[in-house]
Order: sequence, then C-alpha cells, then structure tokens
Amino acid sequence: MRGSEKIYKARSKSQFARERYGERMRILYELSWLWETLVIALAAAAVCVVCAMLICKAVKKNLSKKTAAVIGAAAFAGAVLAVIVIARTPMPL
Repeated sequence: MRGSEKIYKARSKSQFARERYGERMRILYELSWLWETLVIALAAAAVCVVCAMLICKAVKKNLSKKTAAVIGAAAFAGAVLAVIVIARTPMPL
C-alpha cells in the first residue's frame, strides 16, 4: 500500500465513526423527546388527580382509589394526545 492509500483508509474509518456517532445522537434526541412527553403527561395526570381530591374534600366526600386511578389514566391519555397534536410541527435536528 502506498502512503496516500493508508491516509484515505484512515479518513474513511474516522468518517464512518462520525456517522455512527451522529446516528446515536439522533436516537438519543428522539428518546429525550419521548421522556419529555411522558413527564408532561404524568405531571398533568397528577395535577388532575389532586384537583379531583380537592374537589371531593370541598364537597366532603371520599374519593375512592378506583376513581382516582380512572381519573389519572384518563388525564394521562388526554395529555399524551394533546402533546402529540401540539408536536405535529416538525423540528429540525
């Protein structure tokens, strides 16, 4: 092998490594968006359950665990749908 061929091979290997690194960063970016969505949805669900508990306390009724779970699940699903609808605008990587 000549010296120029060795340099070309070394450059192509480093370029390949950079491309693989870029692909990993894109995957991490997508996963971070997923985690942000889940945190927003869980926070919204917690706020809804707390509001339901406060309303029941003001009316002087007990909120059952089953009802709280249903309210939390519905709020979580609604928040996930809301985030998906809001996030339809594509963002550049």
